Amino acid sequence: MRIKGGAHRGSPLFFSRPDLFRTLLVAGVFLLAGLDAGIAAAQSRTRIWSIEVGTPVAALPGKEFVDRACGTNGGPPALPLTSFEDFAQCPIESSTGLREVWFIYDDEWEYIARAQRDETQIPRYSANSFYRQPIITSLMIDEAGLVQGYRIITDPRAPADVRIEAYMVAAAFKNALFGQATWSCIDQSPDDRERPVIDVFVKQSCVGVDDGLFLLVETRHLFKPGQDARVNPRYFGEDAGPFESSTRLDVYSAEAVRGAPCCPASALP
Repeated sequence: MRIKGGAHRGSPLFFSRPDLFRTLLVAGVFLLAGLDAGIAAAQSRTRIWSIEVGTPVAALPGKEFVDRACGTNGGPPALPLTSFEDFAQCPIESSTGLREVWFIYDDEWEYIARAQRDETQIPRYSANSFYRQPIITSLMIDEAGLVQGYRIITDPRAPADVRIEAYMVAAAFKNALFGQATWSCIDQSPDDRERPVIDVFVKQSCVGVDDGLFLLVETRHLFKPGQDARVNPRYFGEDAGPFESSTRLDVYSAEAVRGAPCCPASALP
C-alpha cells in the first residue's frame, strides 16, 4: 500500500510515524463503521407491507414515508399533504370507501450511491422499487384514521427496457409477499386488436385471501389497439412502440371493504 509522499507499508517512514499509522487505522475503522451503519439502515427500512391493518396514521413512519399526497389510483400524486394526519383532505374512493394517501420511501442512500456513481450500490439502495421495478405506493385509510390496506403499482413511467419486465413482479407479490395466501386467477383472452409483446400475452386477474386480508393482483403484458409497431405506421423505424407491461397489488382488510364495489363478497374471507 503506497502512502502519499512515496511511503509504503514496508518503508521506514510508515513505521517511524506511529501517529500516521494510528490515524489511518482509525480512519479505516470509522469508514467501515459508516458503511456498515448505512447498509444496516438500508436493510432495516420499513416497507409498506410491514404496516399492520388498524395502525393509526399518527403512528406511521413519517421520516421514512415522505412526500405525502393524495393518491390517484396509480396516477401521479394530487394534493400535497404535510403529514399522514391530513388524510381527510383526500377524497373517499367510491370503489373502496377508503382514502388513498400516496408517498415515496426516503431515498437518501440511493442518491448518495448515485452521486458516487456506484453502479453496484445503486440497485441495492434503490428505495422506490420492488424486484428492480420502479413502483408507486399508497396507503388506504378509513374515516377513523386507521390504515386498512395499501397499493403497490409498477410505475408506467419506467424506461421501456425496464418496464418490459414489469409483469413478472406478479409472481413476487403472490409468492414472496403472500406465499401462504389462497389464490384464484383468471387468464383473460385478448380483446379485439390486443396483441402479445415479444410473443407473450398476459392479461390476468387474481384474487387471494390471507389471514383476514383481501388481495388483488392484476397483471398486463400486451399491446393495446394501435400500439403495436408492426401494424401502426406511426412507430415504424422505432425499436418498440408503446406497450403495457404492469402489475398492481391491492391489499385490504376484508372487514373494511366488505360490501364495497371493489371486492366481490363471494371472495371475502
